[in-house]
Parts: sequence; structure tokens; C-alpha cells
Amino acid sequence: MRPVEIQEHTCDVCVVGGGLAGCLAAARAAELTGEVILVDKSNPERSGCAGTGLDHVWGYFPEVQQAEGVSLEDLVEDHARNFAKGLIHRKLIHYIARTSYDRILDLERFGARIRYEDSTLPGKLRLQFQLHRCRNTLHFDGRDIKRILTRAVRASGARILERVMATELLVNDGRAAGVAGYGTRDGKVHRIRAKAVIMATGRPNRLYRSPPGYVFATRMPPALTGDGKAAMFRAGVELINMEFLSIPGRWASRNFIRGGGLPGGSYQPPGIGVNALGEVIKPRNHDLADAGLGVYWTTATYGTGRSFQSELEAGRGPLYADMSWGSEADQEYMRWGITNEGSGAAFLEVMEDYGLDFRRHKIELWPIEPEHSSSAACGPRVDEHCQTTLPGLYAAGDEAGGIPGSVAPGAFTMGYLAAESAAALASRSRAVPEGQGEQALVEFCNQTLSRPEGDSWQEAQAAIQNIMTDYNMDIRSQTMASRGLECLEYLQGAMRLSAADAHELTHCLEMRNLIECGGIILRSTIERTESRGSIFRRKDFPEQDDANWFCFLGQRLEDGRVVFARHAPG
Repeated sequence: MRPVEIQEHTCDVCVVGGGLAGCLAAARAAELTGEVILVDKSNPERSGCAGTGLDHVWGYFPEVQQAEGVSLEDLVEDHARNFAKGLIHRKLIHYIARTSYDRILDLERFGARIRYEDSTLPGKLRLQFQLHRCRNTLHFDGRDIKRILTRAVRASGARILERVMATELLVNDGRAAGVAGYGTRDGKVHRIRAKAVIMATGRPNRLYRSPPGYVFATRMPPALTGDGKAAMFRAGVELINMEFLSIPGRWASRNFIRGGGLPGGSYQPPGIGVNALGEVIKPRNHDLADAGLGVYWTTATYGTGRSFQSELEAGRGPLYADMSWGSEADQEYMRWGITNEGSGAAFLEVMEDYGLDFRRHKIELWPIEPEHSSSAACGPRVDEHCQTTLPGLYAAGDEAGGIPGSVAPGAFTMGYLAAESAAALASRSRAVPEGQGEQALVEFCNQTLSRPEGDSWQEAQAAIQNIMTDYNMDIRSQTMASRGLECLEYLQGAMRLSAADAHELTHCLEMRNLIECGGIILRSTIERTESRGSIFRRKDFPEQDDANWFCFLGQRLEDGRVVFARHAPG
């Protein structure tokens, strides 16, 4: 077998990941500096968490919130205290709230529709209650938001290098100098040298077994396998909050396409959650807001004194989303929202194929697989400029750590901010540095392709999910996590992956990154000796310990050994 070919690229700013944050970063960086390359594992028109649609984005809308007596500081405090429980990067969440409307106006400038004649609010905006205690979530036509953003990236002059999976950081004299990745179609190793790098590859999915039992049946895109986080950790970047899980906060359809915040989110205004006896467990979002309660994850019992999990454990399951009531206008609005939200159009098509109707049929709910995202807020430690602990490397959106619930507005605003920071650094740098770091990727590719027989990526995937589900989900403790880490390390040393082509090798590289992320998570689980709300529960340390653990727990590689550090949120 011939060794993999290496193809060289150079640019001023390299953006890795073509989701919401990456597209905003690439478009903005191209406005400010010379050559920009956006590297995407897939095609940015349909990649990332919003690849199949986005119908909502929260923000601060001055004309609306001020008239309702809600200041910017009120919104920031609501998010920091009620959603993040104080454990949040306050400077960044303030920046996100303060500039989110500006970025929404950018979406409109790019071609997205955000105004509607039926709205009675200033600006003809459709604002709903969703995440906060005020009406500040914009519903809009976002099914094709990624196509719109990709057009904006191309119009900016940025170059798109698609179907390249970035797995390694190039480093020169202690600073980021580019990335190396594998071409999922052309089978080449691409070496992209840059003056500054922005990581925006998102969350690590596919670490745990999903309730339907299928590898790719995750709520969020299964192509997101923690590639950026694994690459950064290998390069010595400090990652925080990797032990946190967003479970049991989210439920979704058990048997159909999963997404949209069922029974809230896109399923409003009719959507309610009921138990098997028909008793209401989760009222409508508007009813919660009228009662002065948080809507989404800010309250576990939804104002009824019950949660989905408690009802299931009490024997009153299954749980259902009931959208059978409400006016025809309510039903029409809900279907419009679902159509524009992730996988929603496909959900409606499947329902039609099976003869299902919201007026007549309830949708069974089940807890989703654990996610290291949103309320978990894991990723590299960043400052108020999105700079990571490695000079020249920035992170945005779901990639960055320490900003729970930033979601879409965090992607838009942090992508923009990271671009400005990276472009400023690039303008001060005379030459593109000559970085190193691709050799491990080249060796892995050559070895995996040269094995005529070996372990399949499917076998490795099943082993990873079994280890993480059994040792780091329902029962978390020092001994369980230690055993899980032993199993992962054995798997890493014993498996001999084999790939017949570029497609299979891409999946093998994903297994390499998932094992890396799983090890980081298990080590952080062992290190944090407390429990913290719903995002981190240890059987051997069931109490919350603010005196010692009200902090971001950082983990990094230093001279081949793992080093931990605690950082006060701020």
C-alpha cells in the first residue's frame, strides 16, 4: 500500500468546523484579514447541530424587553443564576446577551426571514418563552439557515475545504500554527498552516448507547465526535467541565426522529407533557411563564411538583407529549416551528407516512442519551476574547467551555468574537508559522489502511458505548470510573483497526477521538469529589460541596502526564 499523500495549504485564519459558529467566524474573519480557510468534516450547507434546521434563537431585544421591564442585566442574571447556577463565564454570557440581536440582524442581512406581519411586537418579531423568565426567544424561518450561512461564507471570499476531518493541531514554539486533517473522500492528509486557528467542531456525540439502540440515532448529529476537543487535548490545551452531563434534563421522542425540544420548544403553543394517566406533568411554556417559573431546564418539576423522571420511577409511565389540543392557529404555528427546527420536516413526513396526527396521537417520550453539551458546557477554557490556553488558538460555540446554555446565540456571537480576535492576531503576524503535529495522524492512517484484517470501527464503537454507558451514566463513582478508564485504556492498546477505504478510515479516526474524549471525561469524573445538581451525580459523594468545588475543573496534558487545575468562574 502506498503511504497517504500530504497536501499543503496556507492561510491567515483557519476555522475548523462549519456549523453556526464556524460559518459566522469564517465570514467575519474574511471581512477583516487576508486568506481564510473554513475546514469542514462534511458539507457546511448541512453540517453541525443546525444542519437540518433551526427555528429559534434567544437574545436580548431592547424594544421588547425594556418595554416589559426586563433589562440586559436582568437577563444575564437570570441566565447565570437560574440556568447555570452561577457556574458560568460571566463576561462571555454578558457579551452573548448584549450582541445577540446584532448577530440576528446579520442573519437577516444574509437572507434569513425573521419578521412576520402577524406579530404585534416591535420589529414584527415572533418572540416566545423558552429558556428564560422573559419572552426573548425568536422563532424564525431557519430550516435552511446553514445554506444561507454557507452562501455568506462564500460571498465573503473565504475558501471552504469540505470533507476534511481535522484531528490534530499544528504547534510552533508554543503557539497554534494550523491543523492537520484527513480527507474523507480524497484519502489525503491535509496540512493547513495558519497564523491563527478557530476551533468550532462542537460536542462529542456517540459516546453512549442511545435508547433506540442504533449507533447513529442520537438527538444531535452523529458526525460530531469530539474531534476538536481530542485534538486540543493532545496539543496540551486545557479543557474544563468535561465531567458534566446534560442528563436527565432532556427527553425526546422514543421511536421517531428526535429533536425540537418535545413537548416544549418547537411544539408550542399546544405541547404539554403527560403521564400514562393523562395527568399534566409539564404545562405549556406560556403557562409556566405566566406562573413566573423558568421554562426549559431552569426548573426540574415544571411547577407541578413532578418531573418526567419521577413519574417514570413512580410507575406512572410511559410519558407522552400531547399536542392534541389548542386552536387551529396554535396547530399551524406549531407545525411551522417543527418544519424549521432540526429534523422537524422529516419528523412530519414520517408521521404522515404512518398515518399519525397530533390531534389524535400522543408521542411517547424517553430520556435521551447523555450529552456533553449545553448545560454541561465542556470544552477548552477561554478568556473574554475566546482565546484558549494555547496562544493563537480560539474556540467558539459548543466547542468552548464554561458557558452553559449559550447554544445558538453563543455560536453566532462567539464565532464573530473569535474571528475578530484571530484576525487581529493574524494582522500582527508577518509570516505563516511552520507547525508540527501531523505525524501521529499520518502514522495512524498508514497503519489502519495497511491491515488486511483487523477490528472494524463498528466493534470499537460498540465497545466504547458499552464502557461509557455502564461506567459513567447511571452509577458514577470513583471505583466505577476507574474501571471504565481501565477498559478504555485496554481498548486503546489492544484494538487493531482496519479500513478498506477513506470512508471506513474516517470512522476509525472517530473511534480514536471518542476514546480520547472518554478518557478525559472519566478522569474528570474521578477528580471532582462531589455532586452538582443534575449535571454531575456521584454515588460516593452525593452532596454538593461549594467550598471546594464551585469551580471549573481543568485538565490538560503536560510532558505526557495529566494535570488538573481549579478555576473560579468569572
